[in-house]
Amino acid sequence: MTKIKVKDITNHEIKTLNKAVVGTEKLKDNIVKVKDRSEQLYNDDNSIYEYESNKISSTSTTLANEGVRYINNKGRKSVVETKDNIYKAKKKIDKFKKKKIAKKTSKKAGKQTIKTTKTVAKNTKKAAQESIKASQKAMKLAKDAAKVTVKGIKVTVKATISSIKAIIAATKALISAIIAGGWIAIVVIIVICLVGLLCSSFMGIFLSSEKTSENAITMSEVVAECNREFSDKLQSIQDQNPHDSFVLDGSQASWKDILSIYTAKVSKGNNEQEVITIDNQKKDMIKKIFWDMNKLSSEVRTETVTEQGININGTPKEVQKQVLHIIMTTKTIEQMKLEYGFNSAQNLQIAELSKEEYSMLWNGVIYGNQESGDYVSWRQRGAPWSNIKIGNTNSTIGDIGCLVTSISILIAKSGISTPIKNFNPGSFVEHLNKNGGFDGNGNLQYGAISKVVPNFKYVGKVNLRGKSREEKLSLITQYYNNGYYLTIEVLGATETSQHWVALTGVNGNSLIMVDPSTNHTDIWNAYEFNKTSQFNYFKINL
Repeated sequence: MTKIKVKDITNHEIKTLNKAVVGTEKLKDNIVKVKDRSEQLYNDDNSIYEYESNKISSTSTTLANEGVRYINNKGRKSVVETKDNIYKAKKKIDKFKKKKIAKKTSKKAGKQTIKTTKTVAKNTKKAAQESIKASQKAMKLAKDAAKVTVKGIKVTVKATISSIKAIIAATKALISAIIAGGWIAIVVIIVICLVGLLCSSFMGIFLSSEKTSENAITMSEVVAECNREFSDKLQSIQDQNPHDSFVLDGSQASWKDILSIYTAKVSKGNNEQEVITIDNQKKDMIKKIFWDMNKLSSEVRTETVTEQGININGTPKEVQKQVLHIIMTTKTIEQMKLEYGFNSAQNLQIAELSKEEYSMLWNGVIYGNQESGDYVSWRQRGAPWSNIKIGNTNSTIGDIGCLVTSISILIAKSGISTPIKNFNPGSFVEHLNKNGGFDGNGNLQYGAISKVVPNFKYVGKVNLRGKSREEKLSLITQYYNNGYYLTIEVLGATETSQHWVALTGVNGNSLIMVDPSTNHTDIWNAYEFNKTSQFNYFKINL
């Protein structure tokens, strides 16, 4: 690909990001309650220990007492039965004596009766002693049962306390992981936000593109609105300044930088306000920061331009043209921190949000959930695949790979499965090289795409030359809404200038893109609409 005509575009890299979902405002209130409870658990280990221990001990003591009470009742019943047996024995003896006197039996019979009586009394005494022994045995069983119960309770208490300590330790470990950073911080942030521990902190910015209610404003909507206003202002400058062509000098400030400044400004370094939800006041604040960081100015210059063809004398054909230069002057994060007078806590928050670990999360905020895949950060230059050769040429993806990079972005966006392991622009080109994907000049052979990715098929091309902005927008929107995937050429497709981008969305009058060469997201904010020359469209075969 030949040199792009956008001057001094700084590569503010925005790498990719995956976000968590806050359902409703009611859910948010519940999340805050969970957060408060979690913080209480974290800040007071002893309180947890005492509360749980006392509760378990109390419950266990009750169980033990109930057990002892049950066995004691059985013992008391045995004693009562023993007393009844003794009473019955006495009655039998009295009855027997009366019978003896009444019948005046013989001495032998009397002796025999006495003997019998003694035997009965002996047996009765023995029964009473056995009953008493049974009661004592029951009491012993009760005591043993109580000891076993208490021992079990102690084990339970110890295990429960260990579990509580483990939970507290795990919570501390998660917090330490966030502070330390690293890839795990991405997972940790999402999980903790979902349970409410960070929703009220500045990290809540990563959930700001989620709908909290039907009429809620999301961050991605605010971003799109600012981009539209920026595009309208560019168009207004063009309309007010007659020109033959125009050039954009400079580049738009990174949205990650803009939203980092916004987050610290709202939070004030101490989480004074949450940043998940957006109201009109917050939206106005975002827009002010956006325009504070992006200044537009313009001038029309008379320039000598070399055109195709030669003069009669053989010299290159040169003409004078009125060239409109639109200058984008941006401010850095460091400049904004000074301008807004941020304190040390706010500066620390910005430093945390600027870490590469959060790049995927940032893309979810800026583009919305539908644009949060790795492909959002795919570029033809400065990537691991940039030096891979295109076909049999000496040109690389970094040189002329804007089209194949754009197509790989669309394939990844579609979500279809591919036979290519670790699919990216590099692996895509390598497979195209093996399947006749390029001619001798490095031009893409569209039929080879389906050989490499069977479910993604090239359908055709639409010419946009000579059409108005409204006509181009209408055609592009029509194909996009019909489910096609579009790559758009934005530099006029001349011999000296050609560049392709991947269309990822249409938002009103804005065409949202992933640009293989820059971090711009709005096509006609970055490139002159009258140079949008054509688009290719693809479909999915399922």
